Amino acid sequence: MIKLIVSDLDGTLIDHTRRMNNRDLEAIKWAHKEGFELCIASGRMYSEIKIVMNELNNGYHAIGQNGATVRLKNLEFLASSVFEPDVSSRILQTTRCFDHFVNFVHCTDDSFYLKERNDKSHPYEARILTACTARWDLEAALKEDEIRCCKISYFGELEKLLQLKAELHNQFEGEIEMFISDKDCLDVMPLNVSKGTALSLLIKKLGLHPNEVACIGDSFNDLSMFAITEHSYAMSGSHIDIRNQASTVVNAVSEAIDHIISYNRSYVTDCG
Repeated sequence: MIKLIVSDLDGTLIDHTRRMNNRDLEAIKWAHKEGFELCIASGRMYSEIKIVMNELNNGYHAIGQNGATVRLKNLEFLASSVFEPDVSSRILQTTRCFDHFVNFVHCTDDSFYLKERNDKSHPYEARILTACTARWDLEAALKEDEIRCCKISYFGELEKLLQLKAELHNQFEGEIEMFISDKDCLDVMPLNVSKGTALSLLIKKLGLHPNEVACIGDSFNDLSMFAITEHSYAMSGSHIDIRNQASTVVNAVSEAIDHIISYNRSYVTDCG
């Protein structure tokens, strides 16, 4: 029987305008009233998740920044992960010559930084729901452990991002994790940090089994969650490689929740 519903945000629960449609919102509220535990698992920071999900009044657990932070619905920090200072500073040094990207350094306290604010960075800053800080000495601040980084995001053309991913893999194999989290975004994470590892911690904390969890997502950073449970739902507009690794393909979160509730009713009938 499914007891925990986990949903990604961008491309899954919210669209490009960063809004939920009414049907999905009502479905989430219904699931909450039905007694399901809810979790939002996003590449976004918790402060952004809170803005988007304000109508639920914190009635959900939150996996932020691709698993770098895990908060319980009572706002207690369950876990957080950061790069070793030398690793994060070396990543920035290595990618310094790739000037066709805009990159942001994120921290577990939901602060985030870029080296220089300019016309190229403004459109990407606008997609993040909290304010960014510019620091020209960003590499030094990371190396000296003044800033503890949990995620570095690179924005640009997908083909070039894939080239960057290959370059970083060659130089940092065994030190980092990487995910294409959006059509124009590569997220670089500390080793062994993902939505899946964070979800495993949450499942253990809640005393659940993996088959009591259903996950809904649309991007490659959701696959680590899909791998945990047999109840995985990919959005119909997602990449075919994502759809192929899900147990069910749906058009909306509301459709997934309808399926989950029907599954539970069938389970109760079969067990009864």
